[in-house]
This record gives sequence, C-alpha cells and structure tokens, in this order.
Amino acid sequence: MRIHPLVLLVALALALAACAAAEPGAPLMPGSVNAPPPPIAAAGDALLTGAEWSWRETTMNDGKRIAAPSAGRYTLLFQPGGLVSVQADCNRGSGSYLLNGGALSFGPIAMTRAMCPPGSMDTEFLKNLALVSGQLFRGNDLVLTMKADSGSMIFTSPRQ
Repeated sequence: MRIHPLVLLVALALALAACAAAEPGAPLMPGSVNAPPPPIAAAGDALLTGAEWSWRETTMNDGKRIAAPSAGRYTLLFQPGGLVSVQADCNRGSGSYLLNGGALSFGPIAMTRAMCPPGSMDTEFLKNLALVSGQLFRGNDLVLTMKADSGSMIFTSPRQ
C-alpha cells in the first residue's frame, strides 16, 4: 500500500499546526483555543483593591514604632489580578502580590532609584514590605503583618 505524498504533506502540516497551538505538555482540545483563563480576583482582593493605602506607621514587636514622615508619600495601590503599585517617598514602582486568605506576600517590586531627601524612610519602608506575610483589617486600617511575628505595618485609606 502506497500513501500519496500530498496526503503525507497535509497530515504533517496539520500535526505541526496542532502542536504549535498548545503549550508543551498541554492536552489538545479540538475546536477550542488552549489559552489560560483570565485571572480571577479572590474575594479578599475586593477589600484591598480600589483604594490607595497610605502608610501610617510600623510597630515592631520590640516596642519600636516608626511613623511615616509625611502622609501620602508611602502608598500601596492593589490592583485586581495580583498587581501592586508602590510609592516609597520619591521612588515609584510596581510588582506582584499573592493573597491567599489571610496570607499576603509580595513578589519582586521594580522601583526607581532616585536619591530621596534626608530623612526619607524609603529604604525602611521597602525592607518591611519584603517581610510581609499576612494581612488583616482592623477597623478602617489595613494591617500587614511581618514574618516571624516581628511587627506590623499599618495603612489607612480615605475611601473608608
């Protein structure tokens, strides 16, 4: 039995097109596009998103309190889908966050590197954000708890 070369060529083209349409290892679904579903905001995201959170203070478990030197210069703006915009005094940036129930963590945050004026708390603010492990709401405040129960960052929002 001999297969016509044109049939082989068409079969090869169809096989290559099917492989290119799907990610490696993903099952091929006839008649549909293999695309990931759009990100769905978790229920807790609704409380975080839609407002700019201004840092008010950080309280360390050793009793040390660090107050934000100027209102509105240290902020977080959570966006649906796991994106966060950050202002740390004269620097701005963005990155990702992951919210899972009460657990909250930030991914790498790309920041500008401007030299802020003396007295700036930009480095301290960003260092503490990297230590965040959870979140909770206390009245109208957003409280970000830090790893190893070392302290918490307190934010307020004008929307509430």
